[in-house]
Amino acid sequence: MKITILNGSVEPGSQLDTYLAELSATLQQDGHSVQTLTLREMTLAYCTGCFECWMKTPGVCKAKDDCEIIERAAINSDFVLLAAPLIMGFPSAVLKKAVDKLVPLIHPYFAVVNNEAHHRARYKHYPVLGLLIEDSPAATPEQMALVTDIHSRTALNFKSRLAFSHTTRKPVAETAQAILQPGPGLPFEQKLTATRGVNITPPRRMAIFNGSPRGQSGNTLILEKQFVKGFTAVEGCSAEIFTLTHLKEIEACKQAFASADAVLLGFPLYTDSMPGLVKNFIEALEPFRGQPNLPGMAFLVQSGFPEATHSRHVERYLQNLAGQLGAPYLGTIVRGGVEGIQIMPENMTKDLFAHMENLGRGMAETGGLLPAELKALAPSEKYPAYLGPVFKLLSYLPVLNFYWDSQLKQNGAYKERFATPYRQD
Repeated sequence: MKITILNGSVEPGSQLDTYLAELSATLQQDGHSVQTLTLREMTLAYCTGCFECWMKTPGVCKAKDDCEIIERAAINSDFVLLAAPLIMGFPSAVLKKAVDKLVPLIHPYFAVVNNEAHHRARYKHYPVLGLLIEDSPAATPEQMALVTDIHSRTALNFKSRLAFSHTTRKPVAETAQAILQPGPGLPFEQKLTATRGVNITPPRRMAIFNGSPRGQSGNTLILEKQFVKGFTAVEGCSAEIFTLTHLKEIEACKQAFASADAVLLGFPLYTDSMPGLVKNFIEALEPFRGQPNLPGMAFLVQSGFPEATHSRHVERYLQNLAGQLGAPYLGTIVRGGVEGIQIMPENMTKDLFAHMENLGRGMAETGGLLPAELKALAPSEKYPAYLGPVFKLLSYLPVLNFYWDSQLKQNGAYKERFATPYRQD
């Protein structure tokens, strides 16, 4: 059996490092091949969301870093273990950065799974996944349940299953056995609905954080600008937008967070949660935990998938994040079908922009996110079961993949669209 361990430990010599070394030795003693990739020692850039791995060089990331080592090891393994400590209630940004870089292993074309839109498989075989969290007081049952559900969805999108999720309290021998004889996959809640935020004293100053890996050319900023338009239309209200791709400005972002009356953190859905650079920002907020008078926190999660259900699990994490910090949770804006809005004619984005503007104005006037506007932005949680066969048929017709095909053809990569560059049969 071929096993890859992605070690997302932040500190050398950690409890997790020791545990993984013993686990690797145990598996190798039984004759299995184990490759441990210590992510903190690797050169790995954040995924930029450029989609070139789908539209220009199918299956291959353009980054000149160690991502190819991770992708090649993962797709040629029978089992991949994701291992990390919990930092601010979620596995480390080091691990999240690596998970984001697995996107080239998936095909951009759509498929229908569980009456939801998902991307198709690029390879015929995908490894089973496991999640191992370093034991600590932070690894409470509540936090473990949150991260387990999110990673179960990640496994689903990775054409795999999450065999187990536990902490290093579990004896090494039992973890080894769980890898060698993986279970059928952990279930996750499939009928989550929108969370409810609170209202605060209407804020006068807002800090808006753009967590799109595309920076100022991303769709997140487009939506946030409409929110700001509505917010600043109310007399006496001001807002400033900070772009998280500017990694050197992290201290300025922290100061903006601390001095604002309310904040909006927006990002695209990335492997069923936040992009790695957003997780990096979240970890930078840890010193504020428990401090008095923290700003109210609102969130925006946008994605290319049409249904809201894809974002509801990370929404639960964001609600929990505000609670960990001790900040008022104002709610989460969830919007699907956003990919491509930059090239849409005005009549197709008019309503979307109006709803975002209304949310901004509502924040200034009521101190919260207007429920009717949130509902209007996410009208479909999940397609009805009876429509499943229809969408399944549509997923195999050229019309549904027109966007991807046009980009592939424009880049001269259409003939290689099903390439599997890392498979070693």
